[in-house]
Amino acid sequence: MSVVSENAEKKFLTHTEIGMNVEAIVHSNALFDPHQHSRISLNQLILDLIKYRDSLPTIEEYVKSGRIKDGT
Repeated sequence: MSVVSENAEKKFLTHTEIGMNVEAIVHSNALFDPHQHSRISLNQLILDLIKYRDSLPTIEEYVKSGRIKDGT
């Protein structure tokens, strides 16, 4: 089960907010099911992080909005 909403609206979150959300996703996936192989859990973690990344504005959109100075 994914902790990332499929219908998440793209919002310009702060550096701290993104970090806290990433930590929450990692933590929720770190509570591995003892009946599930860790390789499967790792795959789910990666999928959840990709979904979260895709729910956010791109780096280019952050730069264009002036919220970050460049892509670094």
